[in-house]
Amino acid sequence: YKFVTQYVLGEITYDQLRIQLSTAIHQFAKRQMTWFRGMEERRGIPIHWIDATLPHEEKVSMVLDMLQKQ
Repeated sequence: YKFVTQYVLGEITYDQLRIQLSTAIHQFAKRQMTWFRGMEERRGIPIHWIDATLPHEEKVSMVLDMLQKQ
């Protein structure tokens, strides 16, 4: 929201918005992956990754299977 607000207020150009937003998204994704890695490696909490490109029904089935195994 920070960069969109700056753009709407005329403080930055559209190109600056795109560059800064892209950079911020990349940095956030890196922090997320670090957090997930810490969950698995340091805390021993398993993470079950599900391929987002799979059909919806297949993803639901995978989640239900994982929940039943717990």
